[in-house]
Amino acid sequence: MEKSKIWVIVSVLCAMFVMVACAPGSGGSPTPTPLPPVSSYEKSIFTVEEGPIVEEKQLMGEIVPSRQEELFFRASGFVTRVSVKQGDVVKKGTVLAEMQVDDLLNQLQQARIDLEVAQANLAKDKAQREYDIQKATAEVTIWKMRVADAQLDYDRAVGIQKEKALLNLNIAKENLALAEAALKLVQENTNPYMEQAVKRSQLAVERLEGLLAERQIVAPFDCVVLRAIIRPGQQVDAFFVVFVVGDPSELIVRSPYDFDLASKMTDKIEVNLYFDSKDEKGYTVSYLPNFLPVTTNKEATTTRSSGDYFYFSLPKEIQQQDLKVGRTVFLKVILGRKEKALLLPPSAIREYKGLRFVIVQDGEKRRRVEVNEIGLKGTDKWEIVADLKPGDKVVGP
Repeated sequence: MEKSKIWVIVSVLCAMFVMVACAPGSGGSPTPTPLPPVSSYEKSIFTVEEGPIVEEKQLMGEIVPSRQEELFFRASGFVTRVSVKQGDVVKKGTVLAEMQVDDLLNQLQQARIDLEVAQANLAKDKAQREYDIQKATAEVTIWKMRVADAQLDYDRAVGIQKEKALLNLNIAKENLALAEAALKLVQENTNPYMEQAVKRSQLAVERLEGLLAERQIVAPFDCVVLRAIIRPGQQVDAFFVVFVVGDPSELIVRSPYDFDLASKMTDKIEVNLYFDSKDEKGYTVSYLPNFLPVTTNKEATTTRSSGDYFYFSLPKEIQQQDLKVGRTVFLKVILGRKEKALLLPPSAIREYKGLRFVIVQDGEKRRRVEVNEIGLKGTDKWEIVADLKPGDKVVGP
């Protein structure tokens, strides 16, 4: 009985010890509950100001050629060679890429040899004909002279000599007639086979050159490769655009299209260009409405529109070394400016169910004032049209 009481007392003491150890604050001084920060009333008061305001939009731009062209194969197949990559500068006529054309090249080489042989045979035939005509013409001239000489002998002859002179005159005339007939025959004698052989060879060369051109992409002018999306071994469909090249001699600036800004862009809008975002002085550039540097080819399976980008001209005073294809520039579009306007930070303006208003503090009282219109929007202040005056105190939301 004594042992049972001892165990009960020990158990109670252990339970009390555990409860005390787990109680809050048992490990040291109590942790104070943090108080919510006190908001400053002064920071929620805004003053209506009157002054200048400029609304502007910042854009990122890129220098690109003003003349661009899309290139593609005109036959489907596997690409065997790609000789350029994006950014390369190439000369006109450079083969940028081609499909399997070894057999075509061999056929084309043989066709060109056949054409050269046919042309050589035709030239030889023409030279022979010219010689024959020249020889026959000389024979006619000689016999004309002999006829004239025989006629002179006949006119001088007397007696029995006159009959002999007449015979010689007739013989000379007959030979002249034969020479003239020979000349006419040579002049009319042509060999159409030679000319036909040349035409057949020429058509064979043109056909093979056409097949080769369908499987090759050649630089149309001295250009820089703006886009290249193929690699050797890749299968490509006919008329799928794989290169975009541009003429680096004339450059412009393009910037990604902004739908919100589009309705405000005109050729009269003020736009400044900066090569560094921290530059204070920029260059005035002109917006080019509906400009499209890439001439869309009807055969191509992809099309472009002027809605892909905004385009801007480059002023002539920019140094040539600063104009590099692909260089990033910064554009500042001035959407409007005023020298005198009522200004408030946008955080001071309240909105409820589409209506904008402000709460004006008049001494101990407050009154609601409707904002009739939001004008120009600066970086930190907006122009407001409302029944307010400079110096009015507005309570922030």
